[in-house]
Amino acid sequence: MKIDNLNNQSLKEKREEYLQNGFTIYRNFLNLSIIKAIKKELKVYLKKQVNLKKKQFHLTKDNKINSVHNIKFNWIRKLQNLKKTKKITSSLLGDNPKKFGAELFAKPAKTGLNVPIHQDNFYWNTRTGNALTMWIALNKSNKENGGIFYFKKSHKTGLQKHKLSFHPGTSQKLSEKIHLKKFKKITPSLKPGDCIVHNSLIIHGSNKNFSNKTRSGLTLRYISKNEKFDNLKIAKYKKSLEKNIKFLKENN
Repeated sequence: MKIDNLNNQSLKEKREEYLQNGFTIYRNFLNLSIIKAIKKELKVYLKKQVNLKKKQFHLTKDNKINSVHNIKFNWIRKLQNLKKTKKITSSLLGDNPKKFGAELFAKPAKTGLNVPIHQDNFYWNTRTGNALTMWIALNKSNKENGGIFYFKKSHKTGLQKHKLSFHPGTSQKLSEKIHLKKFKKITPSLKPGDCIVHNSLIIHGSNKNFSNKTRSGLTLRYISKNEKFDNLKIAKYKKSLEKNIKFLKENN
C-alpha cells in the first residue's frame, strides 16, 4: 500500500493487521527526497553532538554511533507533526495519542550491534501496553544488514519476564526463549522511506550488522491518550538500568 492512498479503508485494514500480527508496514511513508534531507541534516547533528559524550549515545567497538536514545533532532518534531503520522497513530491507538520520545538506531556497516530479544513495554512500563513504535527506515533494512525481526503475534502473550542483558544501549532481554518456538519469526525487508509500526508488547530484536551496508532508522514512540505509566515498575527498571550501566563502565 502506498502512503498516498491512506484512506479510511486502508487505515482499517492496517489496524486489523496490526492488532492481529503485532506490527504492520506502511510503504513509502516518506519519499526519497525527504529521506535524503533527513540523512544530510542528521550527519551534521551527530557530528556536533557525539563529542559531548552524552550518556544516551551508544557506540560500537570502533567508536561509531550505534544508537541515540531520546534524540533531540529537528526532524523528529517535523515527522511527529505530519498529518499521516497523526492519522496512523490515531487509527491504531485512538484519538490524540501521546508522543513520548524518539530514538536513532544507526547500526553502522560491519560493526553495528545486535539488539537482544525484548518487549518495548518492559522499558516503558505502561499499565496495559497500549503503545507503539513507528520505525522509519533511512536505509534498506533486511536480514543481511541486521534488520529488525519479530515473533509474529507474540504481543498476545502479554508482558514476559526480562533480565539484564549487560549490553550497550539495550539493558534488558527476555528471560526465557523456549516459548518463542510457537511463533513465526519474520524479518521484514524495508526500503528507505518505509515505516514499520509495532506494538509495545511484541517480542522482537535484531542481529549484528556484518554487511558493508549501514542500516539506520528513526523511531517515534506513542501511547494511548488514556494509557497510564506504572511508577513502581519504572522505579524498579531504573535500578536495573543503573546496574547495566555500571557493569558496562567497569568492563569497557
